[in-house]
This record gives sequence, C-alpha cells and structure tokens, in this order.
Amino acid sequence: MMSGKSKFRFLLSTIFMVISVLIVVACAPREVKQEAPAVETPPAAAEAAPAPAPEPTLAAKTEPPPPAPAPETAPAPTAAPAPAAGGVDQYKDIDPSLLIYLSSRGVLAGTGDPTKIAGDAEKIGQAQHPAAMELAKLPKDKYGLVDWATAIKSGMLKPLDSLEPGAAAMPPFNLDIVIHTKSNFMPDVVFPHYTHTLWLTCTNCHVQIFQMKAGGNPEMTMPKIAAGEYCGRCHNRVAFPLTDCTRCHVKPKEASASPAQQK
Repeated sequence: MMSGKSKFRFLLSTIFMVISVLIVVACAPREVKQEAPAVETPPAAAEAAPAPAPEPTLAAKTEPPPPAPAPETAPAPTAAPAPAAGGVDQYKDIDPSLLIYLSSRGVLAGTGDPTKIAGDAEKIGQAQHPAAMELAKLPKDKYGLVDWATAIKSGMLKPLDSLEPGAAAMPPFNLDIVIHTKSNFMPDVVFPHYTHTLWLTCTNCHVQIFQMKAGGNPEMTMPKIAAGEYCGRCHNRVAFPLTDCTRCHVKPKEASASPAQQK
C-alpha cells in the first residue's frame, strides 16, 4: 500500500500533467482561413466591361446552329429601248396643226395641243420674273418670257458695240436669208440678220457654227438644233424657245422654190 505521501505526489503529478496538456492544446497554432481581398472596379471600367455571356441551355448545346441566309441576287437590268430614228421620216405622218416635241437628243418624243402649255419655257414664263425685270417693264412674248428683240427695237435696251473706249459703232447687217425646210407641211424659215446683229457680231456665228454661203449647212436639222447645235446654241437656252415655231417658220412653201439652204 502506498503511503499518504506517495498518494499526494501521484495526485500532484497527475494534476501537473493535465494542466500541461491543456496549456499545449491552448497554445497550438490554429489554421486561419483568409479570403482573397476584393478588388474594387472603377465605375467607368465597370460600364465598359462586357456583360458575361449567358450559360447556354441544354437545347442550345444539342441543336445545330441555323444555316446562314443565302445572299439576295439583284435582278438583271433591262436594256432601255433604243430611241426612234430621227430625220424627215419621223414627221411625215404628223398633223401639221400639232406641236412637235423633241427629246433632249433631238428624237421625236410626241405631239401636243397648241392651245395648251407648250413646254418648260411656257411654264417658266408663268412664274414671276426677278424684281429687276418686273420694274424695268420689259416686253414679254406669248410665253411670258422677256422679248429681247422688241426691247432693243423699242429703245428700252441699248447694247454696246464694244467695251473698248472710242470704238467705232458697227451698224446692223440688214439681210434676210430664206432657209428651205425639208418637210412639205412646215413653212420655210426667214433668218433676219438685222435682229441678230443688233446683239452680236458676225464672228459669233461665222464660221464655227454656220458656213457663209448658200446651202453651206445641208446637215442642219431640227433634231440637231434641239440637241444644241446650229440655232440651238442660243434658242431654247438664252433666246426664245423652239416651241415658238411661227417666229422662224414664216414663209409659205413655194412649189417652184429652189432650196439654197435646207433645214
């Protein structure tokens, strides 16, 4: 049997061991779980960042993508019909009392009622003229356009003969030329040099536009004039329009006339 002193020692040793174990357990290093620090995104970068793509569903993963649509094929352009051939034959079966309209290429485009609006020139005449022309009270023709020849003859306009100081005045050239038309229903043309030389000098027209001899321009036709050649250099542009036919075609046909120049 253990003595009282031995029991006391054993109890003291046991208490010491228990305290030692408790101290060891309390002082043991503990594993601390640290979370990754959060990174703050600036507002501008957050707005610019693309949104994450949605997770595809099971159906989207299993179904094949739809085929791309085939490109549309533009319809082939259809060729524009060729204009009718010009020349005298296109006027031979037309009623002479009708207005004849020509296209910008000088090809017959149709006919019209002479009692109605003849074309763009007359439409322009129906509009209000600029204020300077209205105040000048310049004479107007049947289209409502300014009649420049009448304005000169009446003395309302006085064109200068030259810009050179002291240059000699050039009197108008008073000579009428008859231009015989190729058609049987259209009167011949009387070309007045006097009216034209009130404005122009001889070199404005001769010889780049007109040859200075009778019959020197046999290729002159109304389709070419309407296209801007010969008389069409001025008329239908700055002079009265070609639809005012009777201002040029004033001489009735003569059966015995020998054409000096044709149009």
